[in-house]
Amino acid sequence: MSIKKIQEITGFSYSTISRVLNGKAREFRISDETCRLITEAAEKLNYRPNILARSLRLRRTYTIGLIVPDIQNPFFGELAWRIERLLRERGYSMILCNTDEIHANEELYLQVLVDRQVDGILLAPIHTAQWDQLAGIRKGTSVVLLDRIFYETDLPWVTSDNRTAAENVTTMLMDLGFERIAYLGGTPDTYINAVRYQGFLDALKKRGMEPDERIILFRGYTIRDGEKMMRDLLSGDAAFDAVLCCNNLLFLGAMRIAQQFETDYKQKGYIQMAAFDIRRYCGIFKRPLICANQDLKKLALNAVSMIVDQIDQRPRRDTQVSVPFLTEKHRID
Repeated sequence: MSIKKIQEITGFSYSTISRVLNGKAREFRISDETCRLITEAAEKLNYRPNILARSLRLRRTYTIGLIVPDIQNPFFGELAWRIERLLRERGYSMILCNTDEIHANEELYLQVLVDRQVDGILLAPIHTAQWDQLAGIRKGTSVVLLDRIFYETDLPWVTSDNRTAAENVTTMLMDLGFERIAYLGGTPDTYINAVRYQGFLDALKKRGMEPDERIILFRGYTIRDGEKMMRDLLSGDAAFDAVLCCNNLLFLGAMRIAQQFETDYKQKGYIQMAAFDIRRYCGIFKRPLICANQDLKKLALNAVSMIVDQIDQRPRRDTQVSVPFLTEKHRID
């Protein structure tokens, strides 16, 4: 349905109708009564604006791409949900891309989003350093790194204080008397794994302790990876009394094997487990757990604010934001 039909019904000019429908009535001092008549006619005719024509005219698509490494991970699922809601409130639509932790997919989707002429891209990268393709893309498209970032970059980014959180969790375990702490990590060359592992090492160093390489394993970020590494720990000859998992999916896999082991061997005690982003699971398992949970609300708010400000060319002082974790102990009374 075109604006011409609304013009026939209301008698107002094309420019007046267009300004009202594009939210510019106040700017052009169009009366409330005129706005009411035009809006009612548009609703009656089920008018929908021509998005393509509007985009060409304004040189904007009001669309933002979000690229995540694993949408099956509840962390990224909830983060995407929060970001989509915030963008919708600001008049933007979101295109979600899932890379499956594959570098080639990440590079492919970046180009796809550029070809779709999105106004901005929120990227949780697999790469740990900026590569040539991204350097070219950012010249014409706003880009903000989210959650995972590059070790060195001048790009805007929003992430959590992973190193401090890992140090705090490890310290909490040691304060409870656990000294043989195993570490189950993700893909070795990824940012999240590297900084969380460094936080783990920081805590040991402050207590004058050396890491035992026999109980430090790196494999990947999936439930299956957690299962495999936990089996390797239990079948090894090195003792451990607690396990710190690099992410929530590793925790779920490791926990399944730990519970099976405790049942099969009728263990009187339990293996103390700690992990990142497992708050939603704490009530399921009948044992104390230690968790460091990212503040998803603040991550999403900062990411959306940053990408929209960049699109609108609004200057910001805080172009690189580190959000504190919420570290806590889950007790069983």
